[in-house]
Formats: sequence, structure tokens, C-alpha cells
Amino acid sequence: MSRVTGFYRFAKCVLTPIMTPWVRFDAEGTENLPAEGAFLLVSNHLSNVDPLCLCWYFMKRDTAVRFLAKRSMFKVPFFGWIFKGMGLIPVDRDQNPAAVLAPTREALAAGEVVGIYPEGTLTRDPGEWPMAFKSGAARLALDTGVPVIPVSQWGAQRIMAPYNSKRINLKPRRPLTYRFGAPVDLSDLMSGAGSADHAAVDEATRRIALAVRQGVAGIRGAEAPEEIWDPKTEAGPWWEHEQRKRAKKERKRAKKERKGAREGE
Repeated sequence: MSRVTGFYRFAKCVLTPIMTPWVRFDAEGTENLPAEGAFLLVSNHLSNVDPLCLCWYFMKRDTAVRFLAKRSMFKVPFFGWIFKGMGLIPVDRDQNPAAVLAPTREALAAGEVVGIYPEGTLTRDPGEWPMAFKSGAARLALDTGVPVIPVSQWGAQRIMAPYNSKRINLKPRRPLTYRFGAPVDLSDLMSGAGSADHAAVDEATRRIALAVRQGVAGIRGAEAPEEIWDPKTEAGPWWEHEQRKRAKKERKRAKKERKGAREGE
């Protein structure tokens, strides 16, 4: 397990006067967090402040967590330097799955704690329940054998609303609840095949997603819907936002092509 040292310690000093009066944590199940060794933190994704808040919570426990982040984020001026300094793991979605997860396997093999949001993006479920999980966390678990700790969270979306707002609620003592579940039992799915056993990956993904959803239901005091929202087939309330993003990307691509055509004349 990585302790808070170097750049991470510097970040902790910077964040302390900001985060301490701002966010109030209510954490349950902390006894389920391993005291030593590598493990995977697998969480539902409600807001863009999720990694910051979860990272800060573990900083207070003197534990450094390495989160997966899109490679493009490392090119952002100044913030890219911070992301690199804090050890975030770059993810290139154009690579094949094995290559994408390789740096994460290395981090886990080195005894580090890794945080992952298996939904792949902020939830689009109308009721803000966890969406369908991607299989990355399950593949990592089956290949490395590290404990998988389900993290169910609620409240971050009230600090920074997803998709439809860039404004952050800076009022003091914003409540944020974490529920750390017991390690997901995958022992019967472990084999020499690891993530090459696709049936095992599917079942491990199901169990991990179920543990997170049950935790969210417990926090909210409500029963989770039986049907899991699948962003591949269901538009959701943020469809217009996604359409605008795609249209913007298409305009950029067309502009680049026009520029290339002019330069080739």
C-alpha cells in the first residue's frame, strides 16, 4: 500500500485548508479496508468531483490512491502536471483492453491502491443509480488476485451536478456518504486462465456491480431498480448533452479536414 509521500504530500497540504471545511464525510464499513497490500476500490460515478473527494478521504488516512484517467487529461496545461505528479494512470481508449489495463496491473503488482469507476463515465440513469459496469475491474481482479472493495457513494452530485452544470457548490460541510463493502468474493472464479475466462469475467463483473448497487440502496434507504440502465441502448436524460458533444467533435473533424485540404492545394 502506498503512503502519502512526495507530490502527494504536497497536494495534501494544499487541499487541507480547502477540503476540511468544505466536505463532511460519513463513512461506513471502514473495517473492510485492507490495512496492507494492494487492492481495488470500485465505485459508482455520480460527479466529476468523485475522484477528488475519494482521493482526499484516503489522503486523510495517509493512503495514496491511483485513479484511472483519460490520457487526454494529461495534456491539459498545469492540471496534466498535477495528474502525472499524483500518479494517475493514463487510459487510452483507442488501445486494446489488455494494453489499457497493463499499467494498472503493474501498479497493483507493486502493492499500490487503485481506484476505478467501472461505469466508464458519470451515470446516466434517470434515478442516479449505477449503470451497467464495464469489465475492467473484474479482469484486473481475476488477473492479479487483489481484493476488490466496493465503494458505494452518495452526495457528490449535490456538490457538482453531472453533465448539466459546471458550477460547484462551495457551501461548507457538504455531506458525502461512503459505504465500503466487504471484499467481493471471487474465489470460485479464480483460475490460471485469469481474465481469459470470459464466463468468469462476466460473473465477476455482475458480483462487483451488485455489491456497489446494494450499497447505494442501503445509503439511500431505497430499493435499487431491477433493470440496470445500459447507456448503449438507452438515451437517458443527458442525451442532448451527448449529442452536443458529438456534434462539436464532428465540427472539429470537418474543420481539420478543410484545413488539410487547403494546405494540400
